[in-house]
Amino acid sequence: MPTLSKHEQSAKLRDELSGVSAFILVDYTGITVAEASDVRNKFRDANCRYQVYKNSVIHYAVTGTKHEPAAALLKGMTGIAFSPEDPGAAARVARDFAKDAKNFKVKGGIIDGQTLDASGVNRLADMPGPRELKAQFLALLNTPATSFVRVLNAGPQSFLYLLNARKDQLAAAS
Repeated sequence: MPTLSKHEQSAKLRDELSGVSAFILVDYTGITVAEASDVRNKFRDANCRYQVYKNSVIHYAVTGTKHEPAAALLKGMTGIAFSPEDPGAAARVARDFAKDAKNFKVKGGIIDGQTLDASGVNRLADMPGPRELKAQFLALLNTPATSFVRVLNAGPQSFLYLLNARKDQLAAAS
């Protein structure tokens, strides 16, 4: 399979990054082949794309785009990871993998043109994903209806408690 030139790789990467709001850059220097396979599988399982490029390819891909501040992070060995659906998915995978692999480090990331350091990537990883946000939103929409039903039910329920108390009082008196 022929390899693409740097310009073809950077054009392809630019197209892929144009549709994402966030990506992270990692330093994979010193990880073993087994760890590299493991991290690729973990990114794939999380529906993330992870690829190792030369820094010049990434630099050309982000030049002139909203992701241009990433050029400052391009030092040493660089891998790039992103998810088209969930901006925090790649950050979660990288953070969790970096805990176990001592040589795998998060360099930083970009979210909507803003540079993130390693702690910023950790904050991005802590953010809920789209599925969690949808569930929270639906729960929020359901709360007023549930509260309204409880209020409507409170009157008859209290009246029932009163009748049962009166019945018990009359039964005790007889």
